[in-house]
Amino acid sequence: MTSLTATFNPADVSTPGHYGPSQTALLLLDFHSLFVQKPAGAVGAPALEVAANMRTWAKSQGIQVIHCLIDINAKPFPTCKDPERLAGLTAAMKSGGGEEAAELLEGTGDEATFLRVPGHVSALKSPGLGDYLEKKGIKSLILTGLSTSGCVMRTAITASDAEYVVTAISDGCADPFQDVHDIMVGKVLTSRGYVTTAAEFQEGFAKAFGGK
Repeated sequence: MTSLTATFNPADVSTPGHYGPSQTALLLLDFHSLFVQKPAGAVGAPALEVAANMRTWAKSQGIQVIHCLIDINAKPFPTCKDPERLAGLTAAMKSGGGEEAAELLEGTGDEATFLRVPGHVSALKSPGLGDYLEKKGIKSLILTGLSTSGCVMRTAITASDAEYVVTAISDGCADPFQDVHDIMVGKVLTSRGYVTTAAEFQEGFAKAFGGK
């Protein structure tokens, strides 16, 4: 695994340490209440707590916070696999749990929210998000979310293909299956970007940019 010093190397344009707060964004991916409570099981709540703490920290540093969610009022695109299952999921979410977890909603202020059609897993498929990131001059993305093997992994892949520097916060993500989560953070996500804990990212960022 890449050392913290190498991850936050200000001279290396391929690391998050090269990009200050104004070029960095924290993405909160699919923290729907239903996902925290059920698919992620016992690991969902701890990941949400870490993501909420990361949000508070990011705001204190002047880092853009972006909420990325599934549009439960939209229909799945017709060519996605098993659209009936997705339609059933969104119907269930409308009945309860479709809202974002309350821990991430207080004092949203200038935080942006982007919705995507069910069946699109990567947050970068959310209409307007790419343009928003470009307009803001964002180059480095920090990812938290549910699940690690779903929206986090798929967003990491499409974001790295789109030439963003990507860092996944390992304890700010969760998966229904712990062994899958471990493979994602230990093998898959490290091949497309960086993986750190929340504490490690904050420490490395502070050393690179003099924050706290």
